[in-house]
Amino acid sequence: MIIPSIDIMDAQAVQLVGGRDLALEAGDPLDVGKRFAVAGDLAVIDLDAALGRGSNSDVIAELTRRYPCRVGGGIRTIEAALDWLDQGAQRVILGTMATPEVLSRLPRERVMAALDGVDGEVVVEGWQRGTGASVLDRLHELRDVVGSFLVTFVEREGRLGGIDLEAARRVVEAAGDTPVTVAGGVTTGEDVAALDRIGTGQQRLSHV
Repeated sequence: MIIPSIDIMDAQAVQLVGGRDLALEAGDPLDVGKRFAVAGDLAVIDLDAALGRGSNSDVIAELTRRYPCRVGGGIRTIEAALDWLDQGAQRVILGTMATPEVLSRLPRERVMAALDGVDGEVVVEGWQRGTGASVLDRLHELRDVVGSFLVTFVEREGRLGGIDLEAARRVVEAAGDTPVTVAGGVTTGEDVAALDRIGTGQQRLSHV
């Protein structure tokens, strides 16, 4: 299963390389959503909210009204997560706030824990701050309290350079029975097929 991703900055659909450098501006997120929705669920990420410098909530709310969406980026309170679910998000994606304490207070099957990693270390606050925690350790910690994971290999994000299959395999093993969506470097049909064979089930593509 492929989950197209719409990353939004300044009310525009964008693609960043490594979470930092603007590589592509794709225009109106609603137009992009219309094209991508043929694949099913969309992952919609508010980059400005994740970076703590603004919000694209109006356009994201409109996307959730039109299409089945998983919403993430800057959701840092239980109230904000519940509000997005009330507005129609199929699931919310929590990164910085993905802790056992927070996750235990939300409907498990409608919450994804985003584990964004740079060389295996979890980074938060829009990929700007390292935590010292490993992605694999966090998978073990959270797998019994969250419905699914979104694991992004940040160093590969936006580069269209292919996947690190062995790293993805370790992620799937660490997640146990909890489903995993892999992002970062997923570029070709061969990448998707390889991830499917190791059991991710879902792969996230950004503006491919």
